[in-house]
Amino acid sequence: MSGRELTPLEARVLPFRRPTAAVKARRRSPWATLRRPFLQAFGLVGLPAALLTWVLSAPSFALAAMEIEAEGAIERAWVERALAPLAGENLLRLPLDGVERRLLEHPWVASVRLEKRLPDRLRVVLAERRPVALLRSGSELSYLDRHGRVIAAYDPRLGRADLLLVSVGSGLDPDFAAAIAVAGELADVAPDWAPTLSEVEILGEGDFRLYLGALSFPLVVRRGTLAARVPALRALLPEIGERYAGLAAVDLRSSRRIVLQPVVERS
Repeated sequence: MSGRELTPLEARVLPFRRPTAAVKARRRSPWATLRRPFLQAFGLVGLPAALLTWVLSAPSFALAAMEIEAEGAIERAWVERALAPLAGENLLRLPLDGVERRLLEHPWVASVRLEKRLPDRLRVVLAERRPVALLRSGSELSYLDRHGRVIAAYDPRLGRADLLLVSVGSGLDPDFAAAIAVAGELADVAPDWAPTLSEVEILGEGDFRLYLGALSFPLVVRRGTLAARVPALRALLPEIGERYAGLAAVDLRSSRRIVLQPVVERS
């Protein structure tokens, strides 16, 4: 059977054919869509976080030993006792400022240097405060540092009895830093006398009495005036030696004159 011929109008119309079978589009699984970004995010965040959690809790990083370097009066046994509560703490999480505060409680510790040595060791280096004088207050002796601050009570086991003596009478408001500063003034203006300085007595209100082996009499001075007054005393020493067999003290506090205090003979 042959088909009929198309009319001219039908021939101008494009033929339309319905597909014999519809093609279905494949839908992507939501998991397949999110899997790659999720894995990337886990690699960037999850793995480091898991590693950090492990490191902060792993027994391998528990504090197990300490390397201690301490000077002079800082006893190693004291350091070990002070830090004993930290044993077993995670070294990475250990706050060093807290460790430093513990160690600065020792009166002789001037500075603390700490270093974490992975996996389980802490290095501790302690510097000692340097005493420059002994403070005598009544019957008690204490060490003073260069700032005039009390370090600790005198301990004969530590020696250092040959330090400069700073003495103070009762009822005074002493300035220990000023006493140390006066000794420094003397060293600047009279370096030959300074090594013989044995005692600085605090008189109050910025005045001091200095005892020197280089002179047969003590000097009464005011802080900040030695540079101007000591040269004048040097020039006067030959005359003093000729005219006076002995003096109780020489007062240099006045800016205009040197006051000689003769020995008062008791009858």
